Amino acid sequence: MSEGNPDADREQVGLLARLFALATSPTGLGRLIRFGLVGLSGVFVDMPIFWALNSVAHVPDLVAILPAYAAATIWNFTFNDRWTFRDRRENTTLVRAGKFGLVSLLPLAYRLATYYPLTRVSDVEKLLAYAIAIVVGMAWNFGVNFLWTWRKRSQQGQSEG
Repeated sequence: MSEGNPDADREQVGLLARLFALATSPTGLGRLIRFGLVGLSGVFVDMPIFWALNSVAHVPDLVAILPAYAAATIWNFTFNDRWTFRDRRENTTLVRAGKFGLVSLLPLAYRLATYYPLTRVSDVEKLLAYAIAIVVGMAWNFGVNFLWTWRKRSQQGQSEG
């Protein structure tokens, strides 16, 4: 914290407490923050696999994207199911995983459509292009998974957004 300023220390602790409360709250913004944190952790699964396959095993980059993406998708589903949407698990794990997998197909297309021109037309370095391509699909992933994969049902069986 700050050196010798108790008011600044209290302010920083208060800010951290509010950020923690927001990130753990069941609100849409708290859920978005948790979803983003899970997605960020998935990058640490995705990118090393992509790098190892492409740089070490010499798998073509457009092919290396596929298993890296699949591993990160499984990782992200697991942690979103256990943390981000733990209060909204209405169906079986298999049903939710299937929905998550289907929802993840379009961001894979976005990833490829972003990555390809960045590396072939703009000559952007592969890992940077891959990181940019990862970010492109996050909003889609959150919105559709919030509204469909982990849709909350009311007591009468009607779905709630």
